[in-house]
Amino acid sequence: MSRVPLLYDAALVNVSIPNAAELIRSLENVPLTAIALGVEETDQHLLRLAESGASGYVPLQGDVDDVIGNTEAAIRGELSCPPQITFSLWRRIGSIAADDPRERPTVHLTRREQEVLSLIALGASNQQIARELFIELRTVKNHVHNILRKLGVKRRGEAASRARELIGWSSVTPGDTRGRRARNPDRPGV
Repeated sequence: MSRVPLLYDAALVNVSIPNAAELIRSLENVPLTAIALGVEETDQHLLRLAESGASGYVPLQGDVDDVIGNTEAAIRGELSCPPQITFSLWRRIGSIAADDPRERPTVHLTRREQEVLSLIALGASNQQIARELFIELRTVKNHVHNILRKLGVKRRGEAASRARELIGWSSVTPGDTRGRRARNPDRPGV
């Protein structure tokens, strides 16, 4: 069965009808630009329409020229709206991105830095970390410096919290020795 080509570029949806946002959302799989007509220019109303998939809108007080101009602009991939609405949309995009784990910056810690960070999260001092991992104190200090730089923090206490926030990292428990050398029974652990 072949598809019938569409003769139109846009669908004009009167937002005063019940479930207008759902109607616009239902058009997402149709190659049409959805334009909302009769829109109240409030942050809440416009954000709801944008989230439903509307590509453009015509204000409640709009005229025929607004319908034609805003529809043509939306078909070209442009949106004309007042600066305060642009600001609200921009803030909303930022809040969505902050909540989306895919939008978080990637932080690459080496295996050893992850081990050091685990011990920092458990409250271990540099000396305790050196004993636990059988490395020199200066090496621990270098790892801590690199971890703080990579995570964009200034204090050790912020490092584990920032790691969880950025990469979903969680610390190991004191009994978890995976990835570390075997403990020396003559040396106290953390």
